Amino acid sequence: MSNRAAVMTALNEIRIEERAIPAPGPHEAIVRIEAVGVCGSDHSYFVRGRIGDYIVNGPIVLGHETSGVVETVGSEVTNVAPGDRVAIEPGTPCRNCRECRAGRYHLCPDLVFLATPPYDGALIEHMRIDARNLFPIPD
Repeated sequence: MSNRAAVMTALNEIRIEERAIPAPGPHEAIVRIEAVGVCGSDHSYFVRGRIGDYIVNGPIVLGHETSGVVETVGSEVTNVAPGDRVAIEPGTPCRNCRECRAGRYHLCPDLVFLATPPYDGALIEHMRIDARNLFPIPD
């Protein structure tokens, strides 16, 4: 099974690379990506290499507006199952800091956001992500 990724290797340059298909951790799922929107932030990284303090310093996979189909799940996942079509929340918070506990995960100082340096995004065939970021959608 392939796991091709569209990797931004330099300004205005994307190359297709083969990546290993990851295994899910206990709270994670592997999603076969079916659709990715390309938005202004992807464009800015592609043509300028930065957005504010976020600077592309090496190869990165862009794309954070995405959906797909769950392929496998970790041992502790209960909210989705293989075969579920899902929308993907692109920001993964720590879920333990004061901001997260107050319901303000978007202010989490340790937020991992897809396609924001140094984290890869969703222009890849199979992506591992915290299953709590997955939301089932109807056919």
